[in-house]
Amino acid sequence: RRPARGGTMKLSRRGLLAGAAAVPAAAGLASWKWKHGHETVLLYDAQIPEGRAFAEAGRAWNRAVQPIKGDRIRFGQNLFARRPAMVQGVSRQADLVLIEEVGAEAGYERVAMEAEGSAFKWTLMPRVRG
Repeated sequence: RRPARGGTMKLSRRGLLAGAAAVPAAAGLASWKWKHGHETVLLYDAQIPEGRAFAEAGRAWNRAVQPIKGDRIRFGQNLFARRPAMVQGVSRQADLVLIEEVGAEAGYERVAMEAEGSAFKWTLMPRVRG
């Protein structure tokens, strides 16, 4: 349904994520695919219930899920060295901040985030624009 003239359109989380996922495809840049591959990485904090639920849902969809552990900076550097097309996670804010900073240095940006109590659900993708 379209909004009335002069009205605003609401964007759902699902719509935001679908739009973010479509950006690289819409860009149609062969070099983007070559540089970033097509791997989606799912990360979770095993210490919080939301993280464990996210991991369980990922496994149910036959996705590889990886717990966030060890030194977060090295963890992020190893992760982004693989050049995934998308990184989604559920973690506490401190882990999000560190992983996002390492991702930014590797050319990634946050395209979605939602806070639910102490859990943060987030998505990082390579920057498409120059």
